[in-house]
Amino acid sequence: MNVPEVVAYARKLEHVVLADEGRWSCSVDYLSRLQDLIQEHAVNRVVIASCTPRTHEPLFKKTVKQAGLNPYLLEFVSIREQVSWVHMKEPGAATQKAKDLVRMGVAKAVLLEEGREIRLPVKQDCLIIGGGPAGLSAALSVAQQGFRAIVLEKGERLGGMLNRLARIRHDGHEAPAARLRDSLVDRVLETPGIRVLTGAEVETLEGYIGNYTVGLKEKDGAVGQRLHVSTLVVATGMQEMPPVGAFRYGEDPRVLTQLELERRLAAREAGEFFPDTGGESAASLPRLEETVKNVVFVQCVGSKNDKRGCCAIGCHVAVKNALALKALNPEIQIHILYRDLSMVKGEGAMLEAAKRLGIRFSRFPDENYPEVLEKPDGTLVVETTDLLIGERLELPADLLVLAVAFQGDATVEHLKGLLKVSASPDRFFQESHVKLAPLEFPADGIALAGCAKAPMMLKESLEAGTGAAMRVSIPMKRGYIEAEGIVADIDLSDCNQCGLCHKRCPYSAISVDSDKNPRVIKALCKGCGLCAADCPKECITIVHFTDDQVLAQVDAALLESPEKKIIGFVCHWCALGGVDMAGVSRLQYPVHARLVRVMCSARVSMKMMLRPFEKGAAGVLVAGCEFPTCHYISGNYAAESRIRRMKKKLARAGYDPDRLVGIWCSAADGPKFAKTMREMVKQFHLDQGDA
Repeated sequence: MNVPEVVAYARKLEHVVLADEGRWSCSVDYLSRLQDLIQEHAVNRVVIASCTPRTHEPLFKKTVKQAGLNPYLLEFVSIREQVSWVHMKEPGAATQKAKDLVRMGVAKAVLLEEGREIRLPVKQDCLIIGGGPAGLSAALSVAQQGFRAIVLEKGERLGGMLNRLARIRHDGHEAPAARLRDSLVDRVLETPGIRVLTGAEVETLEGYIGNYTVGLKEKDGAVGQRLHVSTLVVATGMQEMPPVGAFRYGEDPRVLTQLELERRLAAREAGEFFPDTGGESAASLPRLEETVKNVVFVQCVGSKNDKRGCCAIGCHVAVKNALALKALNPEIQIHILYRDLSMVKGEGAMLEAAKRLGIRFSRFPDENYPEVLEKPDGTLVVETTDLLIGERLELPADLLVLAVAFQGDATVEHLKGLLKVSASPDRFFQESHVKLAPLEFPADGIALAGCAKAPMMLKESLEAGTGAAMRVSIPMKRGYIEAEGIVADIDLSDCNQCGLCHKRCPYSAISVDSDKNPRVIKALCKGCGLCAADCPKECITIVHFTDDQVLAQVDAALLESPEKKIIGFVCHWCALGGVDMAGVSRLQYPVHARLVRVMCSARVSMKMMLRPFEKGAAGVLVAGCEFPTCHYISGNYAAESRIRRMKKKLARAGYDPDRLVGIWCSAADGPKFAKTMREMVKQFHLDQGDA
């Protein structure tokens, strides 16, 4: 495109006192020149028109700040990824589009206001909810850094799932679970700075990072002490999901789950009373090696179906326990019936050892699970089809062991309400972002560890506990948390106290006082804009993305030939990432789009969607993160719901609702964005060369 022509155009825009063509604008030399120009011309607003703000905006913010200007008085316009790289064969139209984008940037810059980072003090007390391996690992990591850790365990004994297992096998090494448990618990009890509370659980939780107040409930139901902590680690663990009504479970004592078999094996090995045996001693339990001659394992009972995925640990546990039974009595005949064997590379040796010992593996069809029958003589038989040999098998079973699905602890339902976080239908907590924040919740200062998130092996749980401890240690080490200045502001003048902002904030960053007035806890606010878009009285603004600023960009884009233009509202994260990837890949698409950046698609209100139609635009695009992920937790879901409602409103107002389009793409999905633009231009019958 013709950059000097764009520069000359910018000089003529109202409010512009200086327009300069900077070659290599992010170089040290030009950044220094930029600071000199700001000071020389007393510039109090800056528009940078160059590459994507996703990569270079922080650099230019820092530069203008060093020149004495508030960094929130900077606006960034992408004329590389959005123009020159994607319209290489249409230099004239590309140049015109660049002019429009610069005009849009100036229109917003005129309305920019100063912003500032907000700090909250954070002390050095961390509450770990759950005394299993992940929680104990987290406590040790917190304490080893010199912080104070409080381990809260609802049971009377630390150790979690280790209290129910017989042996742990990893990387070819095997050890009694009780020994590993005792070693871990002893380390916790001997480490200065760790306080252990058992027989109690969380009853109430108020506050935010640096200022949590936790009310405890004792085992007898009495309300106990109150704790004041700065950060939280949630490590509530998991439990088996009983396969009620399947495979005669609950009807026949010969049918067990893997954990119930572990209990028998552990009690047999310990030769003493063992937790969770209901008071039974090892002596009162039947000796497995004497009473059991044929054992059948059935995998994926209640998992890997349309309700839930692979449990991730069932195959390992089945092979481990099969080897344990063989160790008791090499003559025991064992069959493992599976759909798919999900074993990681390091477990190959264990699998080969099982095959050498004569443990047999039979694969059954996904749609045809094994059946359990009892013969007239009382013998238990498992019938199955072996896919590999193509035959129907009839296997006697003195013991039938089921690898069942798992679910989070029963306390999750109560806790998720207190923490204001999400959990799956199976009660596993959901992380903030599966790739970017796998150990964190949306709210700052709360981390997620171990099997509270998903079924894990011991090594994974220990590592997750350490990782969660590292996450909460960052603000405790720093002594404060700092939020970016893009936050919500509430003007109570017209507020009708509906409470919608308080209820829907994904970060619990809006509290309500005794008079029902909402207040933004700015250090917790992430600036997604969901509250502002939902506010029926338009009482909420988002610093740097106010209604007036966004609408000024729309109006500036449609100042000329609106009927030939598509206004796109794109989220800063994934959707803009897709736009940038289309540019990096040099994917050519029509020039009709004029994109308005918002931090989250949830910021796009109905008013913003309507404005382009009122100005005569050809169509409107709202682009956000791909489901189910969103950098603002539920922003894309809120945007999708709002688009559906807006389509109905457009139809009532006489506009074509099909001209409002929503897409959800990942940051790597440049082809999807480019394809969407081509399809919209075709759908709206726009001239390919027109813009």
